[in-house]
Amino acid sequence: MNTFSLVGKTALVAGASRGIGLEIARHMAAAGARVILAARSKEALEAHAAEMGGRALVLDVADPRSIAAAVASIETPDILVNVAGMNIRKRAEDFTREEYDRILETNLNGIFGLTQKIGARMIARGTGGKIINIGSIQSLRALPFLAVYAITKGGLAGRGADYITGQIIAVDGGYTTTAVWPFEP
Repeated sequence: MNTFSLVGKTALVAGASRGIGLEIARHMAAAGARVILAARSKEALEAHAAEMGGRALVLDVADPRSIAAAVASIETPDILVNVAGMNIRKRAEDFTREEYDRILETNLNGIFGLTQKIGARMIARGTGGKIINIGSIQSLRALPFLAVYAITKGGLAGRGADYITGQIIAVDGGYTTTAVWPFEP
């Protein structure tokens, strides 16, 4: 038995047009999941979805209307992976209100809105599902010029789970465990 098999499961990856989100989608597809790649960039999504036999879904998590339209256009997934996010690197005192609001809408409010809609459908379906929020080491450690980003990622770190509620799993190559970076044993 392959304990990592996702055969028969559908996974929605929000923020799957590049980077970590794209790699998560690729690995989920390789594990057998039917993947729905969601992000703002339609062209990149379609090419990547075709490569892994998935579906492209245009979704801007900062826009509640986009979330509602995207959720209405798909069946309830078994897995939701929230990777979508953005950042502006500058001193906290230099942020405009518009920049601050855009980061919160994308990284926190939008993720919550998508999770709320998909989660409610998972519950109503009666078989549940899994929701994975990809955060940042900014939930654990502060770095210069990332104050607003850290606020949003700290908010995501607050989520519950079947058996790991209250835990943050740092996948960071040891960064949060040492003052010497990169760590070399």
